[in-house]
Amino acid sequence: MRIGPLLLALALTVPATAQEVLTPEQAETRLRGCLQAGAAGAPRTGLRDAVVATRALCAPQIKRVRANRVAAATQGLTDEAAERAEQQATLELNDEIALAIANFTGLRTL
Repeated sequence: MRIGPLLLALALTVPATAQEVLTPEQAETRLRGCLQAGAAGAPRTGLRDAVVATRALCAPQIKRVRANRVAAATQGLTDEAAERAEQQATLELNDEIALAIANFTGLRTL
C-alpha cells in the first residue's frame, strides 16, 4: 500500500502537539478504537510483540487516559497514598490494554 504524496504532505503539516479537549469518556473511546485498529495490524509472532507494537501506535491515547485515571484516583490524596493510587491506576490500565489486545488479536501466548 502506497501513501500518496498529497496525503503524506497533509499528515506532516498537522502539528504533532495539537491537543483536543476530550472528556474522559471520549478519551477512553479513542483509546479503545486505537487499540482495535492497532491490534489489527500488529505482528502475530506473540502477544508481547502485538502489545509493544500497539502500545507504540496508541501512545498519545494511552498517555491521555492514564492522566485522566491518575487524576481521578489521586483526587484528595497526598504523598504515599497518592503514589500508591497512581501506581494502581497505571497497573490496571496496563492490564486492560494487554487484555484488549489479546482479545482483538486472538493471541494468548507471549
